[in-house]
Amino acid sequence: MGGGGVVGYVLSGSTSTVLRFQLTRDGEQLLREGMLVATEGRGPRVVARVESLRPYSPVFGEGDEWSAARRLGRLPSIAAEEGYVVAEATVLGTPGPGGFSEPGAPPWPGDRVRLLGAGELREMLGLGEEEPGVIWFGELLGYRGLGAPLSVENITMHLGVFGETGSGKSYAVGALLEKLSRIPLGDGLRGALPVFVVDANGDYLDYHEAYASGRRVGEYQAVLRLVFPSSPARYRPYTRPLTISLDGFTAREIAEFIAAYRSGGVELNELQVSLLERALREYEGAVSFTELLTTRTQELMDTIDALSRGPGAAFHPQTGRAVKSAVEKARADLAQQYRLLSTRPSLDDRLVDEATAAPAMVILDFSPEGAPGVPLPVKQLVIAYLARLLYRRFTDYKTRGEERYTALVIEEAQNYAPNPRTYPVAWSLARDYLSLIATQGRKFGISLVMVSQRPSFIDPVVLSMINTFLVFRSAPDDVAYIARAAGGLPPQLRDRLTRLPRGTALLTGQMNLLGHPVLVKAPRRATGHRMGSTRLVEALRRLATSRGDRGRLQAKET
Repeated sequence: MGGGGVVGYVLSGSTSTVLRFQLTRDGEQLLREGMLVATEGRGPRVVARVESLRPYSPVFGEGDEWSAARRLGRLPSIAAEEGYVVAEATVLGTPGPGGFSEPGAPPWPGDRVRLLGAGELREMLGLGEEEPGVIWFGELLGYRGLGAPLSVENITMHLGVFGETGSGKSYAVGALLEKLSRIPLGDGLRGALPVFVVDANGDYLDYHEAYASGRRVGEYQAVLRLVFPSSPARYRPYTRPLTISLDGFTAREIAEFIAAYRSGGVELNELQVSLLERALREYEGAVSFTELLTTRTQELMDTIDALSRGPGAAFHPQTGRAVKSAVEKARADLAQQYRLLSTRPSLDDRLVDEATAAPAMVILDFSPEGAPGVPLPVKQLVIAYLARLLYRRFTDYKTRGEERYTALVIEEAQNYAPNPRTYPVAWSLARDYLSLIATQGRKFGISLVMVSQRPSFIDPVVLSMINTFLVFRSAPDDVAYIARAAGGLPPQLRDRLTRLPRGTALLTGQMNLLGHPVLVKAPRRATGHRMGSTRLVEALRRLATSRGDRGRLQAKET
């Protein structure tokens, strides 16, 4: 084995799931928690991850015969030599091509334990650095240069990236997108997975700026940025104003959205929703819903009046006035202030066709610069529109026999697929469409990548469909929630989730070819991440210098 010499010997009591071994003197210097070891000898060959290292000594036991001597500082000369370390490790399985299998029997007491080398693990799994469909992400904790092998095929079963603010999750998602932009395909070829990124805070704009300045971003043929028409960035290269159409929604959905938008997301007034739905249905097939909220709103207002005024009207005049007020507010905001609605939207079938045929990264910029002053309900409408657009378009591809794939990456995912029990944000039309993609999207080639600080705030249906988890330092309240969603976690790893250092994450699920949860350090981005960097000391120094200059000027004037 190429991993080095013996670092320990298997102890009695080991099982096919838990390995216990005593370290050699060399092992005490080399081994750290999180490293991988392999056994060899009489029992089956297994690979295990070290979970804990526990030192023991015959002269340092609580209440033993050496207590009085230690109190006086009279330690025996053999104290350092007589100690030993016992390691406990989780058995990952017996290595073989493509992963691990159940060992079937425990290692035998006295079997040798060796530290597993980086190249050796790849050899055991039969995975080369250029293995088609496999990307190597970051570094396994304790192994310089050995990444975690991820199956790109399994990203269609959805990915959740969770962690507190400042834990490194958005940086890591960017690094993952870089990996997905250069997927090994065999014979030296590389390809990119088309992605639509909902960027809440500008964490991914560095890729757009890199592309706009003439640099390549993996194998992406384009990196496009969509901003709201009111954004000052709308005139920059490879940037388009973000506009949508309401014509993909049903009359009921539009009625619910307009009513909820006016009320701020509180409980919907069913009478108001019913009146507006009935008014909208008067125009189905004749006038587009987008036109009714842009150039032909007065016709809609007249229809609402006809349904709520005069003898025999189906609705009360007060209901009619409330609905007209809601329509006017939606028109003033969506069509006039934010200029979001268009009969020729920039986010449409053609853009999806282009981005998936010649793989592209499309960034929906919801940052303060890209969406200045835009409230959450309007952003929810955009996400609902995008999710429905992707689902409908990819259903068409499948029907025609076309194999196309994409990933929808959503930052601040709890705002668009909220759990109403734990996160009562404004009513969200987007949740239903994201649930549809979560449950059905895999069949058609759509992958969800949900990024959130608080996974317990995400809709349970959506969360239950996620099959790969990358979990950074998390709030204690979220740890149990994550463990349940992930189908259970080893206690040693679960307990560490609240104190992981920045940039280190727990990886578990279908994409992880190691088959068991592992700790991994996220890779460095090839493209910078200015949004994630700060220059606090430099800024304070400038202020202090400026303040000193002013003080000296004031003294001189005096």
